[in-house]
Amino acid sequence: MKKFIIVLSLFVTSLFAFEHLTVDNMAEKIKDKNVIVDFYASWCPPCKIVGKNINEYADTKPDEVTIYKVDIDAQRELVTKYGVESIPTVLYIKNGKIVKSIVGIQSVSDINSNVNKYLLK
Repeated sequence: MKKFIIVLSLFVTSLFAFEHLTVDNMAEKIKDKNVIVDFYASWCPPCKIVGKNINEYADTKPDEVTIYKVDIDAQRELVTKYGVESIPTVLYIKNGKIVKSIVGIQSVSDINSNVNKYLLK
């Protein structure tokens, strides 16, 4: 039981480790920035893996990269606006424009490589 509580608390903490975007604040938050946006759902096992990997990447990420999350169940309008059809989906956005959209599990090294390739070039 103790292990379950620890794992549950780590999962809940990871969900709220990054600012969540909404239809009201997304345009302003991604403007003129290098951004990773993780579209996820709390009930999605692959999303939990991506979330864990993004958390790990965040420990070493460059200062000029910002990470946000979008809960697809709470932000249906953003899901439609950004064409998210499957989860997990990670958008790499540079200066307010999507430069890459990746569906599926990404490792920490994949995230790092994608940031270097799409956001920091």
